[in-house]
Amino acid sequence: MKITSMVLATLTAALVGTRLVTRIGPRRQLVLGPVLAAGGLVWLTALVPGDGYWAHIFGPLVLAGTGFGLSFVPMTMAATSGVPHTQAGLAAGLINTTRQVGGAVGLAVMATFAGRAATHDLRHGVKLAAALTTGYDRAFTIAAGAPVGCARPAPAPPAPPPANLTAAGEARTRAQTDGPSSGAVFVTSAE
Repeated sequence: MKITSMVLATLTAALVGTRLVTRIGPRRQLVLGPVLAAGGLVWLTALVPGDGYWAHIFGPLVLAGTGFGLSFVPMTMAATSGVPHTQAGLAAGLINTTRQVGGAVGLAVMATFAGRAATHDLRHGVKLAAALTTGYDRAFTIAAGAPVGCARPAPAPPAPPPANLTAAGEARTRAQTDGPSSGAVFVTSAE
């Protein structure tokens, strides 16, 4: 139940992010969001056994959640810019799939390192709470590395293709989706 603070921060930041991106642009927001997320995750590495929720966990969760939420909109904008209208659904599906798979792989990596660190400490006589905290510290350190690696200005969106190439591409896409029985002709050049 206490993770709700991060969920609410992510939701609120995603809603605010839609307005903020129009003011500062997706490139700046793709730096701001990951930096905030990494800051919250690094802050969580300072936990020690017995730390209270409100004094030591609430702030980092809100900071990380805010960073994640601010990243959603500009990340989607950057990933779908320059994609033809006819393929927007495919691009959105790939973005969502990448987020899901990335989260699953990231969780597996973090759990592996956390488990190894905790097991190492337990074998050397460290108490369970301290060993688990060491494991979580490792996981949060690794997790902070991902947004830091992403916190760079996004490349400028590609220039739109010339109008005659766009028309040819749309005609080609229609011909491919209509199939051979429709009598559509493939367009190879637009002159």
